Amino acid sequence: MTDTEGQRQAVFFDFDEAGPGYLAYELAVYPWSLYPRVPDGRASDKVEMRWKHYISAYRDKRPVADADLAAIARFMAVRQFWLLGEYAGRVPVWGSQAIPTDQLRRQVELLRQWEALQLPT
Repeated sequence: MTDTEGQRQAVFFDFDEAGPGYLAYELAVYPWSLYPRVPDGRASDKVEMRWKHYISAYRDKRPVADADLAAIARFMAVRQFWLLGEYAGRVPVWGSQAIPTDQLRRQVELLRQWEALQLPT
């Protein structure tokens, strides 16, 4: 691929999560990576701007149903819950400190927060 000045660029496409499934989950991966993963963590203006640009650019190329838009924040919580399961499944190898109980307690609040999160569109 070349940039606007004719210089060659390397481009990487990550198809790890691509495949059959919910569009809302696929779209949730990006805000999940942006938003703070701590209870009561407030997204910065920069984070919200990045999300707005991302979802706007996506919607310029492909329509996203209102139901999918509404489900994105919930799928952020689903992704976090799935990753907790990944960590818990490795306790026999990594030890119980890989996922201490105080971290689990904090995750409950984070999941509740994301369940109610209203992402800007």
